[in-house]
Amino acid sequence: MTFEILPIGDGHTELSFEDAEGLIPSFISTRGELFEAEQRNIADALGGVAPTIDRLLDDSYLRSLHKSMFDEVWKWAGRYRVRETNIGIDPKDISTAVRNLADDARTWIDSGDNPDDVGVRFHHRLVWIHAFPNGSGRHGRIYADYLAKAMGSTSFTWGFHLGLNTENLRAQYLGALRLADRGDLDDLLRFARS
Repeated sequence: MTFEILPIGDGHTELSFEDAEGLIPSFISTRGELFEAEQRNIADALGGVAPTIDRLLDDSYLRSLHKSMFDEVWKWAGRYRVRETNIGIDPKDISTAVRNLADDARTWIDSGDNPDDVGVRFHHRLVWIHAFPNGSGRHGRIYADYLAKAMGSTSFTWGFHLGLNTENLRAQYLGALRLADRGDLDDLLRFARS
């Protein structure tokens, strides 16, 4: 299973009304409870046969994976974001951007690019698009793992072997993503395999 980058905080922070919009379980009131419910849902979703490259490069599978990861927690699981956020592209462009990403990934694979490069580039672009209201990073890491495995490599470790606490692990991951936003994927590649 993919190592998870945990949210920062003590888990006791109350969810705001906006944060809880679309939440299915009525008992969830804190970030910690939300994270636990999401983790259970994700663990349940990741059993079964790993998808093929053709399946992974179909944008309907991208949505169905997100849905299976979060459908017990969020009403909107598997549906693209419809509101502006402080990260990600304009919601009206998400569908096209995801299809373009899948097409680009097909080109990278057909060109013989290294599975690690393909997986990390795909992950970075998917997180940059920020297709879903929540879970984009976790979804993107699992997607990259599936893509690497479908290309004959192994799952990424996403900083698991660094021995960092949650806050430092998250900081390193976000720092690597920011460098990738500027075109430098080296730190994200190192982090994905550390």
